[in-house]
Amino acid sequence: MLLGLDLGTTNVKALVTDFAGQPLGEGACAVPLYEVGTGGVEQNIEEIWTATLTAVKEAVRAAAPADIQAIGVSSQGGALQILDAQGRPAARVISWLDERWTPFGNSLTSELGPQWFAQRIGHGSAAFALGQLLRLRDENPEALAAPNRIGFVGDVIVSRLCGRPAHDGTSCSLALLYNPVRRDYDPELLARLGINSAQLPALLSQRVPAGGLLASVAQAVGLRAGIPVSAAVHDQYAAALGVRAVQAGTMMVGTGTAWVLLAVSATCGPPATPDAFVCHHVVEDLWGQILSLINGGSAVAWALELAGHKRAAGEEVDRLLASAPAGSDGVQCWPFLTALRPAGLAPGTKGRLAGLQLSHGPGHIVRAVLEGLGYELRRHIGLLRRAGLAVERLVLSGSAATSRVTPRLLASVTELPLACFGSGAGSPLGAAIIARGLCERATPLAALAEAMAPSASRVEPGADAVAYRAAYETYLGSLPLLEGGAG
Repeated sequence: MLLGLDLGTTNVKALVTDFAGQPLGEGACAVPLYEVGTGGVEQNIEEIWTATLTAVKEAVRAAAPADIQAIGVSSQGGALQILDAQGRPAARVISWLDERWTPFGNSLTSELGPQWFAQRIGHGSAAFALGQLLRLRDENPEALAAPNRIGFVGDVIVSRLCGRPAHDGTSCSLALLYNPVRRDYDPELLARLGINSAQLPALLSQRVPAGGLLASVAQAVGLRAGIPVSAAVHDQYAAALGVRAVQAGTMMVGTGTAWVLLAVSATCGPPATPDAFVCHHVVEDLWGQILSLINGGSAVAWALELAGHKRAAGEEVDRLLASAPAGSDGVQCWPFLTALRPAGLAPGTKGRLAGLQLSHGPGHIVRAVLEGLGYELRRHIGLLRRAGLAVERLVLSGSAATSRVTPRLLASVTELPLACFGSGAGSPLGAAIIARGLCERATPLAALAEAMAPSASRVEPGADAVAYRAAYETYLGSLPLLEGGAG
């Protein structure tokens, strides 16, 4: 058996599978977020560690722990943890949701230019963890001085499992310290920060064990000591394994709170947008670009509450969506409901719900919001294609993949076939596939993903595709787009 760990932002999940990917045990434990001042969001690494142990014990309870052969680890990206010389936390985790980096990162981005960063780290700005390091250098320089160490949630938990802090390039790329072409920390960037690579976690391939499970941890959770533990992998790339997004031309659409896209290609290209993240895939000879629609499940939840169906889920949501026709009888939505702005839009662009009449009901509102998200998905596909990436097939995961209406709507809006994966796929399964890769190092990860990922339902564009093509052009024409914002 295999154990996959997913160290998410708000939940730690554990999944035990057999070597065919069949689930044998699951566990989960929530992790809190703490708001700090204006824009600050932090976590406690001790709470994340406790949640990890709790989730593992729950998952292995229904299995035979002695038969678990390896542990794969996926993690949220860019959640910063400063450590002292002994590896103990010197402060709380600075979440990737924390916005206090903004003035510091923006200042360095203005100084050096987006192209400087894009060429070195595959992203167009000094954002997120990189921006937090700039902030700490200004506000608390002692925190970054040796012998203190700089870690991230994934590698810190890996260290507690096996004694060695380690993550791979996909995890490091979301910390924005990684040069994906060099496949190493970027030396020019580290020099500007005044830190050295010895202060940072080891960079390892996910095919190489970071170490063996420590005896003390094994005893605490009921596993065998010494079984191999992977380096931490970014959760989106782990999810790509779990849904078989392992071929060039495929794009994974993760339909969580924010819809996240991972486009798979055969070559390394520049970021399709300044806020895209370019890195090599965990699968050999492939590359990926991650983009976020910023909005997603949050916008649908807002629409349901607005329409008086706050607690609706599953079939009830599908009934609402199906109660309105394609085009929502003229109701149109710009689904920009947060302060963050998706790529290609003019500054200050806000959400909009237009065309409402007394004849419209709750279903029109909810469907219009979902159609707006579909148009944004199509616009981002255009941005990727404009950058030279082929997008020929979509893989849908998350709650939207289990709907009987949403996949058909998205296939028709984008005019692309969709493969839909249910709740059994995703990052925990991807981590289990990585665990199997530690046991079968000669077998390509793509082959292991094909062997272990569940079957998917396929959805083709429907008769509404022609009407949606015209509606999309109308949508584009109404937006305040920057140059190239339509792809």
